[in-house]
Amino acid sequence: MPAHFDRPDAGLRLLILLARLTLSEAQRRAALDLCRDIPAWNDLANLAERQFLLPLVYRHLHELAPPTLSPDDAEQLRQRALGLIQRNLLITAEQQRLVAELLEPLDIPYLFFKGPALAARYYDEPAMRSSRDIDLLVPPQRCVELLELAFQRGYRALDPETLTPDRQSLAFAVRTQRVVSLVSPGGVCIEFHHDIDRGAGIYQTDELLEKRVAYRAGNALLYAMPTCELFVYICLHHTRHFWSHLHWLVDLDAIQRHPDFDAAAAHACAERRGLASTVNACMAFYQALAAPEPEHSPHLSRRSRDMLEACLATLQGGQEAELALRRRRPTPEFGFPWQTTAAYRRASRVRRWVGRFQPEYIDYALLPLPSGWQWLYYAIRPCRALTRRGRTLWPGQ
Repeated sequence: MPAHFDRPDAGLRLLILLARLTLSEAQRRAALDLCRDIPAWNDLANLAERQFLLPLVYRHLHELAPPTLSPDDAEQLRQRALGLIQRNLLITAEQQRLVAELLEPLDIPYLFFKGPALAARYYDEPAMRSSRDIDLLVPPQRCVELLELAFQRGYRALDPETLTPDRQSLAFAVRTQRVVSLVSPGGVCIEFHHDIDRGAGIYQTDELLEKRVAYRAGNALLYAMPTCELFVYICLHHTRHFWSHLHWLVDLDAIQRHPDFDAAAAHACAERRGLASTVNACMAFYQALAAPEPEHSPHLSRRSRDMLEACLATLQGGQEAELALRRRRPTPEFGFPWQTTAAYRRASRVRRWVGRFQPEYIDYALLPLPSGWQWLYYAIRPCRALTRRGRTLWPGQ
């Protein structure tokens, strides 16, 4: 799946090079060379912030001390980075409060994945890793009581926005959505997942929860995926989004640098999950991005080059470019045809076709029916879809 990208400018090349926890001597020299070509440090800071990378970029630049970075520009970078670090610490505190106030009182098995959980386990300074939300996986049969308690503790609905705290409403939302999002009293988005692979059957929630491991975050003991499982999962997830944010590249770097990482175990896990091609391409992609001009790397396979080209296209084109690539994905779970089989793609098309007839929470919000009558949504949904399509075809009628 070819993707169009322009030759990255010095600012983007510098950020790609700095998207790792530590720099080799060759990378330090290349970074200093690129710093000479930065026309406006404020523009670089804006791009780094959009890529959730600014605190780490500031740390690297502080250590490199490039002559072209004036004291005033350095101070502005520092102040902006401190503001983001404070936000990251707030999210970490909300994660611990979530465990203490909701999960532990209900004795619900859980694990955190991505975001602050990944930062706490694999980053030398966890606050360097910026996060937008907290991702939590819990058993589907425990979701309703967890959401009930969350509403009682002051959480509010985000997705679905019209979610109400009564049990019937929550049960319908859990049945029709794989993730329900609430906003904590501290203003942090919490995504309550009971399925992390969009129903593809790659992961089973009960199995993941049985294999969870404990990790320490401050004074709290929390739970997450084993290292090899998490590594394979982030390769799958970030490839599905075409590596459109550079902090994901730091995640790949941080896990591989950690003492718990075992490349052979990660490959064996990828084989079990049917994701070996994805993980192999990601590791070659990661190696290419360690150089100042990764697009000229002679060692990339066609698959890794597909990944690199899509990454550079999304880094330059933003959300619009990512959405364009998403529309060309072979399935919702995979970004590239080579990640899966023709049989799987056919089965995915069937699932998507069937899914069009499945009720959504909006059906309930428009007409709340008791559980014994909710079968009517299967009849109502096609009518609503036709009405919506008619409004699209004949606006203003």
